Amino acid sequence: MGIKEFGNKVQAILDKQFHKIFNNSHFLYTIIFLISSLLIGLLSLILDQVVGDFILFFATVFAIAFILLMFEGIIPQLNKYIFNPEKKFDKWKLLWFIINFFISFFIILPYFIYTKSTNPEFPIQFLAWDVLLPALFIIIYFGWNLVQIFFIRRGFDSISDKLNEKVISKYGSSSKKNFICLLFMILALIVPIFILLGTFFGFLREFTSTFNRTLFIACNLIVLILLIITSWRFITLYHRSKKFNATNSFSSMFYLLIWILLWFRVLSFFNALKNVTQASQQLDIVSGLIDVLLLVFTSIMVLRGLGEKVYDSFLFNSNNMPFFLFAFTILYIEGQIIMITGAGTLAGIFADKNQINLINNFLIILITIIFYWWYSEHSLERKGYLMRKSFYPVEIASLLTDFREYLVSDNIIGTDKIEDKKIEDFLHSKHIEIQKPEEIERKSEIEEEIESGNNT
Repeated sequence: MGIKEFGNKVQAILDKQFHKIFNNSHFLYTIIFLISSLLIGLLSLILDQVVGDFILFFATVFAIAFILLMFEGIIPQLNKYIFNPEKKFDKWKLLWFIINFFISFFIILPYFIYTKSTNPEFPIQFLAWDVLLPALFIIIYFGWNLVQIFFIRRGFDSISDKLNEKVISKYGSSSKKNFICLLFMILALIVPIFILLGTFFGFLREFTSTFNRTLFIACNLIVLILLIITSWRFITLYHRSKKFNATNSFSSMFYLLIWILLWFRVLSFFNALKNVTQASQQLDIVSGLIDVLLLVFTSIMVLRGLGEKVYDSFLFNSNNMPFFLFAFTILYIEGQIIMITGAGTLAGIFADKNQINLINNFLIILITIIFYWWYSEHSLERKGYLMRKSFYPVEIASLLTDFREYLVSDNIIGTDKIEDKKIEDFLHSKHIEIQKPEEIERKSEIEEEIESGNNT
């Protein structure tokens, strides 16, 4: 393979993974985005509200400029000017961005001048820029972090399904399959315990004072309680699957992946806790610059992750989608900075990024635990490893289609009467529980007793 062919292959991979932001057609815009993100990060090192307000204005202008480019990217006639693939640094691209930047600037400037909450001539305070924008950007920051688990689970599902399929294809429904599934369950339970123990002893020496060490131990006890809760949920679901003759390794792998994700969040939480409780009073320029570089790197990761959730439609295509991602990511970065600089009427809630990481990781851990509690049962039901409690309309339609095929294959269609046994057999094959008449009658009697008790 020649150098050119290798370069083309690498470029194709980058285009796929990062939505063409490193392609010649978008490279100039990516450079502008990275420079603006770097400037926002550097300015955030100056913990001053006036600077914070300037950063808020600066970030909003850049975000709207990218949004304007996004809408212009829908127009096919403009593609040769905005997305010329022949040159990385094309004058038309730069000109289009400058035009949109100044349009954005003159749109936002009056809003910032006349709609401040302290202006008596502007009575609708919640629409003032110093109230609305900080709240909106903070919601974007925390909102994106909290909803990521709903997208990450797709990858977890895929990995868990592949493992389960390999176990089934190799061992079928034999007793050896059940033994392998049991081993995976034990492994899934043990691994989180060991990695959390390693994390505990690894960080313990970093907390030197009695108070800080006590605080660290208390946090670890909370993590241990969460581990016990999720382990109990996992074991219970595994036992229910086994009683249902549907042992699987899917739930074990999914549980393990969830706890690997939780461990990264716990690790980040403990690291932030260490930095907060043992913060130096001296200004650490090197640490600040590293935080800025990490901010830019994180922004690229956010951009990549968000792009995977945006699909082609009348509004988005492969060319204009990066502009939406640039705008969103700048606002994501700004949401974090607002809480430190105290931009707008929002007083500085946090002294530094470590305090934001504390609350951010705490919320993500909490959301992930809640998500696992619900989704672990939901996914097993949908995959047929647990008794179904509910069906979506599309699943009911699929079920009826399967029922018809079942009747055709068993030569029942066309008869005057369909035996109840056949229906019960079919529903049982779909893991749908059929209540017996005496159970239904007993349930009705209980409901009548409750109703009569409430009336009295």
